Amino acid sequence: MENACACLSLQKIVCHGKKWTKWSNFTLNQQKVTTKTNLMALISNKLRKKQNKAKLHEKKLKNQLVTIIKNKIKNHKNTKKTTI
Repeated sequence: MENACACLSLQKIVCHGKKWTKWSNFTLNQQKVTTKTNLMALISNKLRKKQNKAKLHEKKLKNQLVTIIKNKIKNHKNTKKTTI
């Protein structure tokens, strides 16, 4: 928990439009709640970014497969024309 608090305070995370104040102004319970809340927000943002990257990657793969299939169909038609 201490590492998380230190990490969060170093990043100067903006919470509700206000910058972090010194941890000494918070009670221990407030520190824990604030840290948990901000860690959950950070984790959810990271997960969202990963999901977006995965969707983008999946879309690229689908597009590549479509172009490969189209090229194979085109090549197959061309080989039929040349054999006739």
